[in-house]
Amino acid sequence: MAVNVRPRSDFVSQTIDVHAHVGASLKAYAQGEYPYAQTAEGLAYRMRACGVDAAAAFPLAPELYFDLTKLAIGEMAPADEPVSPAPYAAENRMLMREVFDFCPELSDRFLPFVCIDPARAIDAQVAELKKLEIEYPIHGIKVNPVLCQSKVIRLLDAGAPLLDFAEGRGLPLLIHTTPFGEDEYSQAADVFQVIEARPGLRFCLAHCLLFHKEYLRRADVAPNLWVDTAAMKIQVELVAELFGGDVRREDCIDADYPDYLAVMRTLCETYPDTIIWGTDSPAYAYICRRKQADGVFRDFNYKATYDDEVAALNVLGPDLRRKVGGTNALDFIFGPDDE
Repeated sequence: MAVNVRPRSDFVSQTIDVHAHVGASLKAYAQGEYPYAQTAEGLAYRMRACGVDAAAAFPLAPELYFDLTKLAIGEMAPADEPVSPAPYAAENRMLMREVFDFCPELSDRFLPFVCIDPARAIDAQVAELKKLEIEYPIHGIKVNPVLCQSKVIRLLDAGAPLLDFAEGRGLPLLIHTTPFGEDEYSQAADVFQVIEARPGLRFCLAHCLLFHKEYLRRADVAPNLWVDTAAMKIQVELVAELFGGDVRREDCIDADYPDYLAVMRTLCETYPDTIIWGTDSPAYAYICRRKQADGVFRDFNYKATYDDEVAALNVLGPDLRRKVGGTNALDFIFGPDDE
C-alpha cells in the first residue's frame, strides 16, 4: 500500500468531487482546444468557493510518452525517446509533486488517483507505479481508454498486471465509459467484461453511462460498482442532441431532457446507492476534435462551469445530497463502511 494514504474517517461528512483533473494537455493547447490545463491551486480555490471539501484528482492527459510533434497534429504514437518512461509516469509524478511538494497547504483537499494506459508498456507502467507508491499516497486509478487510444478490453490480457497492482492494494478504478456512438476504445460492453472478470475490485463508471437505463440497472445491482455524474450538464446536452440519431430515447432513463438539473434529480432518486457526484473539472467544458476509432473523429463544442456542476448536486435534498456527494464516494474509494 502507498505511504500515508489518508483514512476514510478523514472525509466523513465532507462533500467530495470524485472526478477532477490536474495537469496539462499539450495536444489540446497545440490544436487550440479547451480546456487544456488546470493547477491543483486553481482547482482548490474553485472547490473552496463552492463549498466542496475534497476531490479525487488525476492527470489530464498521457502525452509525455508520445511523439510531441505528431501529437500536435492529432497523431498519437510513442516517441523514439519519450520524455516519460511509460504512459502517464511523468504526469502521475507531477500530480503528486504539485499536491504534496508544491502546494502542501492544500494537500488535505486531495485524494490523488494515478492514470494508466490499458495496453502500452505495461511492465514499465507497473514499475513506475511501484516507485511512486513508496513516495506518495495513491488512492485510486483512473482509466480513459479513448484518450489513450487503447481499448479498455486490453485490461483482460496485456494490461492484466495493472489490475493485479490495483487488486493487491485495494485500489478502486474509475473508467471513462460510453454505451453509445463510435468510441471503440471505451465501450460499456467491454468495460462490463472487465468488471465481471475482476469481482474483487471496486469500479466507478464515468459520465452517467450517458443515462443508458439497462447499463445503469446492471451497475445498480452490482456490489462493487458505482457510476459518476462527471460533466453532468454537457452529458445531458450531448445525449439530448443525439436522440433520434446515435441514441434511442427509449434506451435512456425517463427524465426531462435537456434540463440537466431535472435529469440529475431523476438519476439520483432512481439509483441513490450507486450514483456519485463528480465535476470532471475542468472538462465540464469540452471543445475539441477527438479520435473515436481508426479514421473516425467527432467534434465536440460544449461549455459548462464548475458552478453548473455544483448546482446539480445542490438540486438534491439533504439526505440524498450527502449520499451522492459523500457516502457513495467513500464507499467506492475506501470500500463500504461495515460499521
